[in-house]
Amino acid sequence: MKSSIGALLVLSIAVASPVFAQDSSAKVTGTVQSGNTTIVFTRSNAGLNMEQLNAFGQVLASDPALANKLAKSPSLVANSGFVNQHPALQEYLEKYPQARADIQVNPGNYLEPTNGSNWNHAAPGLKGTN
Repeated sequence: MKSSIGALLVLSIAVASPVFAQDSSAKVTGTVQSGNTTIVFTRSNAGLNMEQLNAFGQVLASDPALANKLAKSPSLVANSGFVNQHPALQEYLEKYPQARADIQVNPGNYLEPTNGSNWNHAAPGLKGTN
């Protein structure tokens, strides 16, 4: 009987441990219910350079047309001719040079998808995402 209770206690701790290890900054972005199963989708800021992201947000806020162009084609940050036409973006990339590659690899950390975005295939209802 003692071994059954001990095994149950160990199993309970093992199952609960991932819950305690979750990032406290994670935000629930959606859920899917299927029978008795609920899948919770979260977004976390863990591991992201928030100063860098906030600075990029300021660049985009100062030039909404730039935000739209980059949302459609994040690879434009690698085009020096394009970057040179946008002094705030140029200054940002000089301060955060690693952001150039990160924006291209992880555009969803920096940009909101828009009609014509080809990098967010999971976004429902956006034209040009298939």
